[in-house]
Amino acid sequence: MQKNFISLNGDWSMQYLGKDVYSLNTEPQLTEGYFYNNAVPCYWEDMLDAFRENPTHTSFTYNPHYTLQRYPQAGYVPDMALPTIVGTFLYTRKINLELCDIEGDVVLYVGGVQNALSAWINGKYLGKHEGYSSSFSFAVDKSILQDGENTVTLVVSNELLKGYKGRVVSGCTNRAANQYTGGIYGDVQLIYYKDGLKGAHVSTSKDLSAFTVLCIGAENVQKQVLIKDGEKLIYSQTVSAGERSVEFSAQNMELWSPDNPKRYTLIVSTENQTIEKTFGLRRLSVAEDGLHLKLNGKAFFFRGICEHGYYPKTVHPPRDKKYYRNVIRTIKGLGFNAIRFHTWVPMAEYMQAADELGILIEVETPNNTSYEEWRDIVSYTREYTSVIMYSSGNEMIIDEDYIEHLRKCASLVHENTDSLFSPMSAMRGIEYFSYGDDKVEGPFPHNPVRLKAIGEFCDVYNSYSLGRTSYWSEKGTYLMLDERNSVYKKPLLSHEICINGTYCDLSLKDRYNGTRIGDTELYTSVESHLKDKGLLDRAPKYYRNSCEWQRRLRKHCFETVRRSQTFAGYDFLGDIDHHWHTFGYCVGMMNEFYELKPTETLENVLRYNNDTVLLADLPQCVNFASGQKITLPILVSHYAEEIENATLSIHATANGKVFLRKNEKIKEIKSGEIQKLIDLNFNMPVTDKPLSVKLSVSLGGGNTDVENEWELYVFPKTALAMPSAKTKKALNLVIENHLDYESLIKNLKNGKTVVLFGNGPFPKVNTAFQMALAGRTEGHLATVINDHPLMQRFAHDGFCGWQFRNMLNEGYSAALDLTEIPYEPIIEIASSYKYARREALMFEYKVGGGKLFVCTLNLPQTDIGAKYLKSIILDYVQSGFEPEIAITEEELYKICHGKPICVIENTNEAFNANDVTM
Repeated sequence: MQKNFISLNGDWSMQYLGKDVYSLNTEPQLTEGYFYNNAVPCYWEDMLDAFRENPTHTSFTYNPHYTLQRYPQAGYVPDMALPTIVGTFLYTRKINLELCDIEGDVVLYVGGVQNALSAWINGKYLGKHEGYSSSFSFAVDKSILQDGENTVTLVVSNELLKGYKGRVVSGCTNRAANQYTGGIYGDVQLIYYKDGLKGAHVSTSKDLSAFTVLCIGAENVQKQVLIKDGEKLIYSQTVSAGERSVEFSAQNMELWSPDNPKRYTLIVSTENQTIEKTFGLRRLSVAEDGLHLKLNGKAFFFRGICEHGYYPKTVHPPRDKKYYRNVIRTIKGLGFNAIRFHTWVPMAEYMQAADELGILIEVETPNNTSYEEWRDIVSYTREYTSVIMYSSGNEMIIDEDYIEHLRKCASLVHENTDSLFSPMSAMRGIEYFSYGDDKVEGPFPHNPVRLKAIGEFCDVYNSYSLGRTSYWSEKGTYLMLDERNSVYKKPLLSHEICINGTYCDLSLKDRYNGTRIGDTELYTSVESHLKDKGLLDRAPKYYRNSCEWQRRLRKHCFETVRRSQTFAGYDFLGDIDHHWHTFGYCVGMMNEFYELKPTETLENVLRYNNDTVLLADLPQCVNFASGQKITLPILVSHYAEEIENATLSIHATANGKVFLRKNEKIKEIKSGEIQKLIDLNFNMPVTDKPLSVKLSVSLGGGNTDVENEWELYVFPKTALAMPSAKTKKALNLVIENHLDYESLIKNLKNGKTVVLFGNGPFPKVNTAFQMALAGRTEGHLATVINDHPLMQRFAHDGFCGWQFRNMLNEGYSAALDLTEIPYEPIIEIASSYKYARREALMFEYKVGGGKLFVCTLNLPQTDIGAKYLKSIILDYVQSGFEPEIAITEEELYKICHGKPICVIENTNEAFNANDVTM
């Protein structure tokens, strides 16, 4: 844009005014100011060394939420907190002006501040701005300016903002590690627009036939509008004085999309000004069925990541477009086509990179953002082609008053942009928690009156889905979800799918050297804690195996959502680990440096996160009997060009040998639909030992070539060989499901072999195949099947995969939390590294003259895999087994009667005690 401006970046005199002194309209005077180089743009915490060079730093107030966080921590875990400055700073500097050069409209432009700013020039109050999510400007009356020296005064406060109904405004860039971030983070300029032309906005018509250029400012000036493709001129049109906009035909122009981020150049000129910017033509719209989405008139499935604003090196969002280009290339390469910004508005550089590389953006305002700040955010972000949706925040209660606030915000979006509007990411107060007076129970508890009210003005819903695609995704089924989703009658994006945590990767510790986060005990206290528990040497295996568990649950969750007929997309939590949340949030398929975690591959991610995904209607249990005949429907979810005469190829292998091959011709595959391709009928191999089976399916045709695979298991038809009373007596064998400590020790003292199918007197912890939620201290993160003769007879890969689904659900672990004795279980299960315990699912000890074998897994006899495992356990204990680890009766007593385990059930169902807006 051709404009005249004076940069006010650089050096300012600053004075700390303290806490709770943010001035609204009275200019404070500099009394103890100090000169700071490069104070604008700059965050205060990046100036700490400079501040300490002046004696006034001892008067500063610091983050009251800051504590030295370390592990272990049971139960509640606070967010990451850093020792940031709280309060208000006065900024002042002199500028020299020649008034004869200043023509037209004059503004004081601020590219961004945390969190509020008031401004004066030459003692004249310009106004205040409360909000940290966008750039903003103050109009300047030219009469207050003077030839020669002028004084600019700014007062900046980072105290908590109050927004909607006076409630605290909070989002990812002013919470946790960013709480009480302060400073001016954007450029500051005195700008004068000679002809009043301040910008131009391009919007695409609903039917994609035309686009409109809206000129901002210069209403009474003639404007020339040019549209160019590179050097080629496409349109030239004059906009007469008194007019603001002009419409052009979009015929023969390419549309912008993630696959083809085509952009054109817009040039708007007046006599003394020229604006030049790039833009793309695109439109995200609701499909004719009212339940799905279209991008540029074609079926579109929203595959978004959830961007939490975690930056391990800088803490703050970088102002480096190259950084964001690398991020976008990475996530696009993994099949994602959209980004939901969780309660924060992206930096301009992020949106520029998204425009250039092609990825959709859902802008989500911080919680409790005021209507005034909404207006600034919309004005700031609508300039970017990639921005196609707006949402009002995350997981807040939508009551009758808030619905009216949303109505105004939706009108603002619809009247000023060509984007869609979503009321809230997870609609608390409508679909879960605090339903109001109009709650109904079917098909799930919700408030239909509120839902109908927001349906009058909302385009898309980001739906919580009862946690069946997040907290309890292992239990989610497409039939359950489709029944639930039937009430909405709008396109649904499933909110924050997955939320599965992994163990901590301690190898990343050194990557934080020299950073503010590196000064915390994020990694060092984990090392210390695990060392105290005797588990430090196990941490690398726990991490790797937790990634295996997470990978399986993630694929299952993505495929469940994709199998549903009633979802239009999802936002995924998450693409990377972001440790500001509950001080360690290992939720990502990648670590925080955008590197795929162990065992995950690009090839595997694209199997379930792509335009086209092959699906199988697998049963809940994938353990099958030798020779069992099964039927598996094979389907496809297709969101690309329609395919004619495709080839479906299927093969299944066991022990590296193919036992099934099948090829089918598929006449037609339509776009935007879930289509059954075949009912696959086959027999499992006949076997006398457990087998792991890989079922592989591929589809090729047109420009589509995709594959998917699933793991199945086959077990011999082994009858349960319970020893007879005679055998038990001969072997001195006791087999029990429940046994108290006194009975157990009595049998062991008598030299008996005791087999426990249950936890008996050992402290127990519930298990599930749903691994622990990210960031929590409860639940389990990894399993390890150690090298042992018994488990050599069972199909596994060193951990509990899908064959253990029923065995982990409704099962228990036994806590063997006594560091004085060796810890070598047959199968172990890792608790959170934040509150580590020694827990086992299968173990054996010598105790005095007796022998003890314990299996705490749930072994339902309806599951052929569980049935077989119980059989080989019984066979093993009858074979004269000799446990390698011997413990004393006293040690057994200590294990069974030690310190009580602090297990706090997760109650954080889309509710976080760390969020001040909750």
